[in-house]
Amino acid sequence: MKTITLITFLIVIISCKKNKPVVNSCNGATMPVAEFYTQEILTDTAFNADTIYKDNYVNFITNYNYNTVLWKVGNDPRDFTTKDFSLVFYNYMGTIPVNFTGKATPNTLCFPNDNGTYLGSKQLTLVEQFDRNTLTLSPLIGIYKGSFTDNTSFIFSTEVKYYDSLKYISTTGRENFYYINNFPYGFRDTTSNAGIIYKELSYGLEIEMGYKCAQFGYGGILDGKNFAELKTDTLIINSNINGVRKKFIAKRI
Repeated sequence: MKTITLITFLIVIISCKKNKPVVNSCNGATMPVAEFYTQEILTDTAFNADTIYKDNYVNFITNYNYNTVLWKVGNDPRDFTTKDFSLVFYNYMGTIPVNFTGKATPNTLCFPNDNGTYLGSKQLTLVEQFDRNTLTLSPLIGIYKGSFTDNTSFIFSTEVKYYDSLKYISTTGRENFYYINNFPYGFRDTTSNAGIIYKELSYGLEIEMGYKCAQFGYGGILDGKNFAELKTDTLIINSNINGVRKKFIAKRI
């Protein structure tokens, strides 16, 4: 009886070993690609972008840990071989190709055709934001209605507006510029000459522009840096109001 029981036990163990699932280390693996981005820089903050104002710095970056990288930017004869670097294109408008080569250890176990070299190309478009004869207006211009994420029941509108008049030069130093009005709700500029002299400039602040992004805030209630970014028809502002970080999300109306 004991012998039969022992044999039965061994059969069960052997059967379990045979039925044990095989772990496939390639489950969920994906073929590596050329992963890289172009970004528009406003002071120390970068926004992913493929259209950029030519007077702003352009950052070229890859977050993937390649063994080596090689960038070729337009007809620039230089080879760029670091994971990220920046350029500015003051004297150029138009579209240029950005070609990227990343090399890494190939994953031939999961992808027999992986040779460890990954090629990619993107188009970078550079446009003008100041010269009135050649400028491209930012698509940020418009009225947006939304709320802060910590108080979604309180909804208000804010506006990104472009001004252009010779009358502003004496106070702002510029003829044409961008403003953000009514942010946060009820904001009023009672300190600058522009806000005091011109009613239309009394309810907002001049902003540093990217093509689809912006930065503003110079102390007071808007303490520190506030960053705005347009994603399709949604305006997202990461704000700093009275030292408190908040996020405002609004749809174009």
